[in-house]
Amino acid sequence: MQVRLWAWTAAILATVQAASDTQQDTVGAFVDAQGVTHIYGNSFGRPGYNETYDYIIVGGGNAGNAIAARLALDPANYTVAVLEAGSFYEILDGNRTQVPGYNYINTISFPLGSATTPTTWGLTTVPQKGYDDREIFYAGGQTFGGSSAANYMGYQRPSEGSMDQWAKEVGDNFWAWDNVYPAFKKSVHFTPPDFTKIDPSLNITYDPSAFSDKGGPLHVSYGNYQGPYGPSLSEALAKSGLSPIKGFNSGKLIGYGTATATVDPRYATRDTSESSFLQAAARGSSIKIYPNALATTILFDNKKKATGVEVQSNIATSDFKFHLNATKEVILSAGVWHSPQLLMLSGVGPSEKLQQFGIDVVADLPGVGQNEHDQPVVGMVLAVNVTTNTQLQAGNPESVASALSEYINHQSGPLSGIGTGQGIAFEKFPASYRANFSKSTRAYLDTYASDWPDVEILPLENGPVVSSIGPNDNLLTFAAVLLSTKSRGNMTISSNSILDPPLISPNWLQEDEDVEQAYAAFLRLREVASNWDPAVLLGELSPGPQLTGKKAILEWMRKDMNMIFHGTSTCKMGPKKDTSAVVDSRARVHGVTGLRVVDASAFPFCPPGHPMSSIYMFAEKIAESILGGN
Repeated sequence: MQVRLWAWTAAILATVQAASDTQQDTVGAFVDAQGVTHIYGNSFGRPGYNETYDYIIVGGGNAGNAIAARLALDPANYTVAVLEAGSFYEILDGNRTQVPGYNYINTISFPLGSATTPTTWGLTTVPQKGYDDREIFYAGGQTFGGSSAANYMGYQRPSEGSMDQWAKEVGDNFWAWDNVYPAFKKSVHFTPPDFTKIDPSLNITYDPSAFSDKGGPLHVSYGNYQGPYGPSLSEALAKSGLSPIKGFNSGKLIGYGTATATVDPRYATRDTSESSFLQAAARGSSIKIYPNALATTILFDNKKKATGVEVQSNIATSDFKFHLNATKEVILSAGVWHSPQLLMLSGVGPSEKLQQFGIDVVADLPGVGQNEHDQPVVGMVLAVNVTTNTQLQAGNPESVASALSEYINHQSGPLSGIGTGQGIAFEKFPASYRANFSKSTRAYLDTYASDWPDVEILPLENGPVVSSIGPNDNLLTFAAVLLSTKSRGNMTISSNSILDPPLISPNWLQEDEDVEQAYAAFLRLREVASNWDPAVLLGELSPGPQLTGKKAILEWMRKDMNMIFHGTSTCKMGPKKDTSAVVDSRARVHGVTGLRVVDASAFPFCPPGHPMSSIYMFAEKIAESILGGN
């Protein structure tokens, strides 16, 4: 059996399609019957008409929909418009975006042929020196819901110390853990595990105080399926020196446990910022939604106040343009690559680069597009003696039929889960590993908060892709995500048009400190695997036990490593005296007025834990600041 990480094969996809397409109408009918999409006709803006609103949100993604909903639903009755370059994922790619278990057939991290899907931007990096000069596919959501409609749905909050470090770095206790914890709770409606659908023998523990009975509208749960690999992996983690933890949502991450996910357990469907926040706003406010509306330029008056946006509609011709005026603010929520791109195209950014493309400089901010913080990942493929999603992924007719029946009739089974959950762990490298690091690497890691983990151990029973698969094979990707990297990436514009993709360079493994961490993380995975019950873990298939020696392992890693689309900080938050900062501690763009950036690009760094939870929190906090008069 030959196994290669991180690359989908057309043959497997075709098999999945052939095995399941005949039953897609049934799944679609089930999903449609749940009534999970409620956007009303009077909620839509009219393309081609120059309108005026109090707030214009550019980007209907993770943060954009959340802040739009909070502003629109406020008793002050603000008028709010949301522009989204894409449309609705439920329409464009329904089952594959709404059914959780389909996330490994069509997802931003393993897309079809590593190409643009109907709901994602398809960007490719420039050649990455640290990754053997490979050009890496880097997708992001292009739909209402943004990447919350395309990701793995994992919901884990950062550590207390990391948020206190955020507050210290930007000089504002507004971001300290005690002040953001209520905002994390505010977004979420939590549902405990349903042991009528999940194996009751599984030891799923959580801290109920991490959630509020008044939280919402976003559903967070455990999904209705947890793979059987979990208990044996948990034992291996314990033997490797880790301790159990009651979930990853109380400000503590170090330990192992079961991760929550943005799954609505009532219907076993993905919940996104669109299906939660945007639909709530559509039901309860006068919000206006503009699908297929690409913002091309932010407009400024002669006092450098943002007054609106120029919009190009995709539903007519490329010349079909109009503009929307903002009486209060323009809020940019276009994501880690497109928010800095739109700033630059509007005259906000490094003056030398803007002048190169004939763009008038409104504000010279050299930090726009810089400081990108990402999370590279190294992984291996294991053969296991318990059922994973391999056969479902490969299109085994019996597995497909069983999974569809469980999902449609009981909202359970593999399609109701996200393909991971149990046996997720966060840790700082053990002392024996740190002892082998260089002095500079140890010193760098010590700059992080004491509760900031260096690495996440992430099992994926739907990740490995094979060129040949046996009818009884069960595979599992065992990955390590680096959370304390020193390398910083960047992006810049390639022209003066929004239609031309930006040039992106995350610079993974550019710094020696990160190379040391990646190598240590790989060895740590092997150590945990060595403590796994051999009755469950049958062996390492890729790269295989024959790969030994630091030089050989590093060569393999550079050819095989990837990332999990967690880029942040290209419009970094910081005080004005910090020349690399783009926004202040309330997300207001330096050098202009009436303009904020509210998405992960404005983070000062990528906090540990998957960033989706922090993006929702960020939107809640900036909405709180705006509604509080700031």
